[in-house]
Amino acid sequence: MNGAFLAAGLGGAAGVGFSLRFSWWRPRRPGTPVLMYHQVGPHRPGSALNRWRVPEKDFLWQLDALARRGYRGIALRDLLDTPSAQTRRAVLTFDDGYRGALERALPALLSHGFSATVFVVADKTGGVNDWDAETPGEPLLSADEIRTLHAAGVEIGSHGATHRPLTGLSGDELHREVAGSRDTLERLLGAPVTSFCYPYGDFDDRVVEAARAAGYRAATVIRGGISPDLSDPFRLKRVSVRGTNTRLDFTLALTRGRSRL
Repeated sequence: MNGAFLAAGLGGAAGVGFSLRFSWWRPRRPGTPVLMYHQVGPHRPGSALNRWRVPEKDFLWQLDALARRGYRGIALRDLLDTPSAQTRRAVLTFDDGYRGALERALPALLSHGFSATVFVVADKTGGVNDWDAETPGEPLLSADEIRTLHAAGVEIGSHGATHRPLTGLSGDELHREVAGSRDTLERLLGAPVTSFCYPYGDFDDRVVEAARAAGYRAATVIRGGISPDLSDPFRLKRVSVRGTNTRLDFTLALTRGRSRL
């Protein structure tokens, strides 16, 4: 009997631990989830940035999981063009403009009939992510590679000119990062750039107004969750997809905005 009570107690403790670890009990959130990726590629031994590196096999499983659940992967512009749709949709976004978006993510996206938005750091094209202070840096898309993504139907958005935090900048500096980066990318593409992503998720009302004044239609934040609608398109919440998360994390976050407390 004591053994049975012990087993029941251990089972109850495990259940409490599971509930604390995973937000399965949270209600499903209305709205279209906007998934936030960074790099699709292998982990580096001991790197703290591995949380932002989704291995290719995991990315493929995630796209398969979306398709099995009836989701279609779209770009942010698609959501803005048609806020309502008969089918389930998930917006796929990639921050920083890593070359992995072309070499690894694009083939998988095309094979599923999905699109996405890649947020590029306009003045860092062809360089590395020097803002992360990891050596060697991850290669960023070149100008030609950005054009290749654009030609494949992927939306190119701006992630600023140099990936600087925006709230502490002077008016001229803020204009260069927000409006200037848009001008740079539009010259590169010969096409409109209408989506913005705040570097480091750093924004306030002044930064939001700068993005609006620059001619963007929407901007995304790092803050986790699912925006219920497009009533505040310059503060769109996103669902973080980390390279250290489990498949259960991904499945729960897709409908609840996040998987953990």
